[in-house]
Amino acid sequence: MRNAIASAGRRGFVLPYVVVVTLLVSILSLGALTLAWRGHRAARLGAGGVRAQLAADEGGALQLDRWPRESLAALPLGQTLRTTVVTAIGDPVRSDITRTHPLLAWTRARVVLNRIGTPGGVRRVVQRVVWLDPPAVPLPAALTVLGAVRGQGQSGTSGADIPSSTDACGTPRDSASVAALVASAVAEGPSARWELRPAWTTPADSVALRSQFEQAWSALAAASRVAPRDSTPSPPALLPGWHSLLLSGAPVILQGPARWRGLLSIAGDLIVRDALEVDGLLVVRGHLDVRAGALRVRGAVIVAPPRADAAPPEGNRGAAELGGHTAVQYDRCAVQMALATVAEPRLIPFLSWLAPPP
Repeated sequence: MRNAIASAGRRGFVLPYVVVVTLLVSILSLGALTLAWRGHRAARLGAGGVRAQLAADEGGALQLDRWPRESLAALPLGQTLRTTVVTAIGDPVRSDITRTHPLLAWTRARVVLNRIGTPGGVRRVVQRVVWLDPPAVPLPAALTVLGAVRGQGQSGTSGADIPSSTDACGTPRDSASVAALVASAVAEGPSARWELRPAWTTPADSVALRSQFEQAWSALAAASRVAPRDSTPSPPALLPGWHSLLLSGAPVILQGPARWRGLLSIAGDLIVRDALEVDGLLVVRGHLDVRAGALRVRGAVIVAPPRADAAPPEGNRGAAELGGHTAVQYDRCAVQMALATVAEPRLIPFLSWLAPPP
C-alpha cells in the first residue's frame, strides 16, 4: 500500500514541469507568431508605401499630361484647382494645382491607401513647381507692327508698365516697361493730324523679328480655340477668366461693342467698326484697321501682315491704320496671363520634387 502511494506521488511530481515546459513552448510560439505577423505587416506597409509613392509620381505625371489649361485660366491667381486622377492600377490621386504667378504653378499629388492587407494605411504627397512655357511672341513694344503705321487724332500708345488695382497679379507686382511703338515707318492719316504721336523706333532686325513671329504663330494657333468667321460681324462672347481665341476670316470684321480677356488672335485682316476692348494680347496676322471704331488694349498688340509694308504712299493702307480713339497701354501681367492660356507645362528649370513628411 505504501509503495503504491509513493509511486503515485512520484508520478504527480513531474506534472508541474510538464506545465512549465508547455507554457514556455506556448510563449515562444506566440512570440514567433507575433514577430512573423509584425514582419508581414511591416512588409505590407513597406509595399504599400512604395505603391503609394509610385501612385503619387504617376499622379504628378498625369497632371502635366492632362494640363487643364482652360479650367486653370478661369481661376484667379492664388486659387486652387482640385481634381482626382486615377492611376493605371486604379489608385485614386487627389490633384491640386495652384498658380501663384501667371507663368508659375505649384502642383500637389496626394495619395492615401487604407487597409492594403493590414490594419494600417499609407499616405504620400509629392509637390512640384511647374513653369508654364508660352510661345515666344516677340513684343519689343506696347504696339509692335511689322510694317508701317498710320495714325490720327487722339491715338496713343504707352510702354510704361504701371501696376493698378485692377491687375490680375495685384498691385504689388514686378514691372518692366518697354518701348511705346516699334514699326518700319510711321505716318499721319490723310485727313487728320496725329496729335498724340508717340516716340517710335524701327526693329533692330526685321528679318529675325518676322521669323520669331512665324514660329510663335504656329504654336499659339495650334493651342487656341479656332472660330471661323463668316460675313456676320458679330463680336465674340466674353467668358469668365482668361482664354485664348483665334478668329479666321478674310477679313475679320467686328461690329458692336466687344471685350476680350486673354489672347485674341486674328488670322487675316481685322476691321473694327465699333468699340473693342482687350485685356491681354492682341495678335493680328494681317492688317489692322480701326479708323471706323475704337480700340483699347491693356497689355500689348502685335500686327504682322503677310508682306511687310514700308512707308505707304498716299492713298495706300499701312500695316496698321489707327483711328482717333486707339489706346494701347502696356501691361506685363496682362500679357503673361494671356500667354498662359496657350503655355505648355514644363519642369525645367525646376527639375526636383518635394515629398513633405506625413
